[in-house]
Amino acid sequence: MKCNEDLRILVRSYAGGCPDGAAFSHRSALVVHGLSIPYFENGAPLRVEFVHPEFGVRRSFVHIRKRPLEGKTEVVNDFQVTSLPQTLLDVARDYPLAFSVAVLDSALRRNLISAREFADYCARNPVRTRQGRIDAVIANADARRESVAESITAVRFVEYSIAGFEPQVVIRDEKGDFVARTDFANPKARVVAEFDGAGKYYLDGADPKRAFELERRREYSLRNLGIQVFRITWKDLFRGDLFLRIKDSVKRRSG
Repeated sequence: MKCNEDLRILVRSYAGGCPDGAAFSHRSALVVHGLSIPYFENGAPLRVEFVHPEFGVRRSFVHIRKRPLEGKTEVVNDFQVTSLPQTLLDVARDYPLAFSVAVLDSALRRNLISAREFADYCARNPVRTRQGRIDAVIANADARRESVAESITAVRFVEYSIAGFEPQVVIRDEKGDFVARTDFANPKARVVAEFDGAGKYYLDGADPKRAFELERRREYSLRNLGIQVFRITWKDLFRGDLFLRIKDSVKRRSG
């Protein structure tokens, strides 16, 4: 993703210009810790983010937040940066739920931190504002999700009050034979939701035409079992119509 690389370049450009007493934080700290940014808001300026214990300021390419730093920083590749647990806490406090859950899920998948370690860190470092946001991120994180898109999808289910979906569900036929491993499934309603990213057809050097055909047959097998399959694209994650259709289907098929 180009914006990820643009932010990395911007962060590196400030490596020698970090304000005295400050530390890279938030998205900039994610870059230093080797974590990708899930998405960038349309039209939002690209900024380097810092935390400073004595002052805050927002400029064209820099955002400094006034926050205590004692015991919350470390040096990574010569960058003074908020520690990984503190970075995740800051992101959870200041960024939208879908963004924050995607970041935490990625850290959990990579075993950079455990859910218990993060929850314990947050409990030891309570904040005066937006504690509810942090609690919501902890409650919705799940290392079983395998991509940013799956993490955002799971949050959209919560935001649209769509219950019953579990990640990475194996579907078997009436004989018990394997049919598919799905991104999300609601077994009671017999509804499946799959993220349809084009990249999946090019994994491990696969022939995209053959991969597409195998995917088509897989979906046909699911539909033959009476399962409704919804395909979710990246654009669908940021508008509500498809999720409202999924919600309606789950309601009808659960009755």
